[in-house]
This record gives sequence, structure tokens and C-alpha cells, in this order.
Amino acid sequence: MIRHQAPGARGFTLIEILVVLLIVGILTGIAVLSLSSLGQASRREQAARRLAGLIELASQQAVIQGETYGLCLETHRYWFLRDEHGQWVHFAHGSIYRRRSLPRALTISVDLTGTRLHLPTRQPSKTTVRHKAHASGHREPLRVAHRPPDILILPNGELSAFEIGISARGHQRSYRIRGTATGHLSLIPLHHAST
Repeated sequence: MIRHQAPGARGFTLIEILVVLLIVGILTGIAVLSLSSLGQASRREQAARRLAGLIELASQQAVIQGETYGLCLETHRYWFLRDEHGQWVHFAHGSIYRRRSLPRALTISVDLTGTRLHLPTRQPSKTTVRHKAHASGHREPLRVAHRPPDILILPNGELSAFEIGISARGHQRSYRIRGTATGHLSLIPLHHAST
């Protein structure tokens, strides 16, 4: 049996199919790149929000406890210290104030009163273990830091004035966390941040 095509009806040529596949591939590539840059912006925002939240929490706890806290920063990680009778000591490993690393490709920058700090990339943690004696006779180990903090969080609610940037390598736009000497914190989204 012979089939007849309707007048004007024809199939697609191999060239037409390849052109359509090429266009679909290009559009898929653009979509994937757009989504990955959105994911990177989301990681920047999440990292900035986490750090701002921890600074806010540390500030509140410093006031409640009547203690001085500090924040140490490196280009890819940060941690909090507390002043224990004139010595900076680390919080316990399981503490919310423990050492934290940023996701890959994100970096930290810091300005204190308009001066950019040169942050170390990753220094080995130098600590000395000392023991604090309690009235009950219990001895608590304290890990004394050999490096002072970059930012102070005082028991009267004041902070070292600072601006911390969280950015992706190769991108000028970032999220900024600003802290004023009066203890006010603000998170500035990347489309408002100035570099």
C-alpha cells in the first residue's frame, strides 16, 4: 500500500533537528549558569545572615552575662572568644560560638573604622590549655587563645565599629554586615553594598 502525503506537508530535515537541539542546549546552559549564580548569591546571603545572627546573639549574651566577647576572623572562617580574667579563651567545641568555615569559594573581608584589615588565610590554632578551679573542686579546662580577637563585643552592648563583607571569589558584589560602636547591627544585601 502506498501512502500519499497531503499537499504542502513534509518532515523535518536533519539540519533543522540539529539546529533545534543546539538552541535547546544553549538555553539549558544559560539556565544552569543563571541558577548556579543564584545559588552562589544564596550561599553568600546565608553565610552573612548566620554570622550576623551569631554576632547579635553574642552581643546579647555578653550583656546578660556581663562578659566581654571577641570575634576572630580569617579569610574563610571565624570563631568567638571570651575574656576570662584578662585571657582570651575559646568556647567549647560544641558551643554555638565554635569555629566555623564558610562554604567553598566564599571569602571574608573586614574594615575597622574605615581601615581594611589584612586577614590571615588559615593559621593553625595556637592554644594553651589551662584549668579553672571551681568552688566545688571541679577543674574546667580552658583553651587560651594566642591571638586577640579582631572585633570586641562588650558587656555594655557596645561593639568595635566594623564592616564585614561576605563575597564569592571573583565577584565584587557581596553582603555586608555593619556594626556600630553603639551595638547596632545591619545586614546590607549585595545590590546595596559598595565595595
